[in-house]
Amino acid sequence: MKRIPLILAVMLGCVSSAAYAEGSGTMYNDGKAIALPYAYAYRTADRFNKGQQITSVVFSDKAIDAAALADATDRGDVLDDQLRGATRVELNIEADGNVQNLNIQMDGYSGSTSGSGWYTLDLKQNDDARIEGSFRSNDEEDKTSGRYYDLGFALDLPGAADLGAALPAGGGDAGKAYLAYSKALAKGDIDALAKTMTQSRADELLAHRNDADFKEMFSFIQGMALKNPKYVNGNSKGDTATLEYSGTDADGGAVTSVVTMQREGGAWKLAKESTKHGGS
Repeated sequence: MKRIPLILAVMLGCVSSAAYAEGSGTMYNDGKAIALPYAYAYRTADRFNKGQQITSVVFSDKAIDAAALADATDRGDVLDDQLRGATRVELNIEADGNVQNLNIQMDGYSGSTSGSGWYTLDLKQNDDARIEGSFRSNDEEDKTSGRYYDLGFALDLPGAADLGAALPAGGGDAGKAYLAYSKALAKGDIDALAKTMTQSRADELLAHRNDADFKEMFSFIQGMALKNPKYVNGNSKGDTATLEYSGTDADGGAVTSVVTMQREGGAWKLAKESTKHGGS
């Protein structure tokens, strides 16, 4: 079968300690060799096959902080933050050893390739503890006119994140702080909203409030935000709390949200929120 390219629109928005990492590769893009000396692998839910997991092997031309990923609830989200602006290749391998897809990001471009017959995958190990093998394109001509991949990996997989102690019903003080954020966002009170966010996020928000397209973008964010949030569970460790909420979107569709709250100056502030529509 021939490869199936999919051009994706990208919107930037709002184990144990460190995995043993040995992996690197080269991507050729229309004759230009791009070295990808850094690699990281982790398991995550397979969004195409409910109840199953895939192993994502990420190669990048920018260093990856594995320690910062150790206790992340959404390692893919943290990697997105770490590798913003980098050239990266993400190889997604299913439990049976088949390649689900290969995703790339570079120079403002994001794309995905699936299908079979255009690559050779040689897996020596693929289990909960480690993934080891190589991935190579078959057509050498792609090195000069197209994209060609030559990737190798021998990576231990991180264990489950240590999120700390369970929070009380409703999420305790961290949960109250998130609800204050949610209320300010729904109301559209920019000054009140900034006070509920970490300093870095608040500074970014306030720096753009006078932009010509700010109102349009803010309205879009309000429309995508979690409505009627209901606390599901949460944990806290040190000055970081992770909470999960369920709710709906503007059209009444199911939404789940994972929230990271950070304690600054003794008060809980929103550091990050990742929402998934469809409840998955």
